[in-house]
Amino acid sequence: MNAWVYKVNSRRPGLATGWHFDRFFRSRRKTPHDMGGHEWIRSPQSWARLRLVRENDLFVCYQSDERKIYGLARAAGAGYESLAGSGIFDSVDFRPGGLRLTTPVPVAHRTTRPVFQHVAAFRVPSRGTIHALQTDEWQAILHLLERFNPEQKIAIERFAARP
Repeated sequence: MNAWVYKVNSRRPGLATGWHFDRFFRSRRKTPHDMGGHEWIRSPQSWARLRLVRENDLFVCYQSDERKIYGLARAAGAGYESLAGSGIFDSVDFRPGGLRLTTPVPVAHRTTRPVFQHVAAFRVPSRGTIHALQTDEWQAILHLLERFNPEQKIAIERFAARP
């Protein structure tokens, strides 16, 4: 299993709206949730990373305009091309029922900044929507999620451990 950061922004330059992770976490859908598409993910770096995503991979859900982690999600399947045959892997489906953190974790907080400044996905500027996490980066993030959400510690551990 791999761990990834999925970045979204509720404010997109030149467009009326963006997207917020609460739309995913509040959804009552019982079917996988499409995350991406040719209009959403336009970075060649993200296309290359989505080509590597496999079913059950873990995603850290990062709201970049707020600089906060809102929760965790699991891939329902491998990354895929929204336009079949294009060779551009720009989508992944999230399983329904991700784990929404009670307290979103700020990446720019004085107590978290020392951890996040060493993770490329959270450095400014960083390009792309999808970023791979190394094992030590994922473990440090997991520790912070639990520290900011002690009442969810067991739920976080279970979500992170189960495929």
